[in-house]
Amino acid sequence: MNRRHYLGVATATIAGLAGCMGDSEYTITNIGTSGMAGPLDYDIEAVDTAVTVDSPGSLDLTVRNGSETAVEISNIGVWPFGILALVPAKEHTFKTLLLTDGYDETDHVEVTANSTRTDNTRLVRSLAASESVTRRYFVHGNRLSGSGRYTLGDYFDGPLLSYRTDDTGSWIERNPTVSVTIAERSLLL
Repeated sequence: MNRRHYLGVATATIAGLAGCMGDSEYTITNIGTSGMAGPLDYDIEAVDTAVTVDSPGSLDLTVRNGSETAVEISNIGVWPFGILALVPAKEHTFKTLLLTDGYDETDHVEVTANSTRTDNTRLVRSLAASESVTRRYFVHGNRLSGSGRYTLGDYFDGPLLSYRTDDTGSWIERNPTVSVTIAERSLLL
């Protein structure tokens, strides 16, 4: 193999590898929750921490009724958590929409590559005493604005959930603080 041919092959290989490294990959490194008062317990677990080009990371969100009576939970879009996003701590950056299979299972939400819409229908269902509901949400790397600390929030700036009991009668909004830390992964490992 002559020198020019070798340099041409080496250059093409490096250029090809550089093209593969265009998409960042991330890892969900830490999740913290606080500020959930009342009869409902709120939990979030990272099921798949790798947010790669081929596969999104996944978070399981659980709400549990810790009281001895039924609690009605209300949200817009999908029940019980609604349309969720990761809100970056950095100013002037976009929210990262979290995707869930629930969007395909309802007529109240429409998600496309460039937009998200809801018909604002309030979905109300009851959660029996000691009952819990878990839903899986997906974090797609191409939607993230980079590594850093994010806060879980409603995509349209509403409360994370609203609830009422027979005792209260009126809706109580709850916005627990849920932080998700995401770090960029090295593709050269």
